Amino acid sequence: MSKKLVLLAVLVVLGGAVVLALSLRSGDERQPASTVPPTTQPDTPANESSQGEDSLLLPPQTVAAGDGTILIDLQMPDGYKLNALAPLTAIWPDDPIAHIPPESRDLRLVNPPLPVQVPVTFAPGQTDLALDLTVYWCEAINETLCFVDRATLVLPLTVAAEGDRHQAVFERTLVPPVVIDTPG
Repeated sequence: MSKKLVLLAVLVVLGGAVVLALSLRSGDERQPASTVPPTTQPDTPANESSQGEDSLLLPPQTVAAGDGTILIDLQMPDGYKLNALAPLTAIWPDDPIAHIPPESRDLRLVNPPLPVQVPVTFAPGQTDLALDLTVYWCEAINETLCFVDRATLVLPLTVAAEGDRHQAVFERTLVPPVVIDTPG
């Protein structure tokens, strides 16, 4: 089996802030590895998708049937904020158990207040509701270092015929990568 070493560096300038993404692959191309730690905690089992995104299985939740809300609850460490020049993107597939109106299924919001609230109508049943989420976030003071976090969050959701909970929560904790300063 031939071994390859490939370094891919992408440098993007967003409103004066620099976003740098690195990918280092060695060995069989079907086994990607990254030189930059993921920008998230391992919420639950994580797999890397073919597009280099995290796929995270969230803890199961139960809600009541009827009109409700989905919250996208992003947690960032102190000293960080959403990038005011790039959209937070939230995309859901059509799902008959958690019906999100078509106009809310592909959201692109620049610097929205958190948590983001999305209307939904819950129907009795079970589903694995998937959210493709892209978040651009930066240092709050200097705004010179920014990150891109892409993940598919999967929420095992049970909708009961009755109950008082009408809110499902997609929680994501963002953690900046550790930068190691090496001489020379």
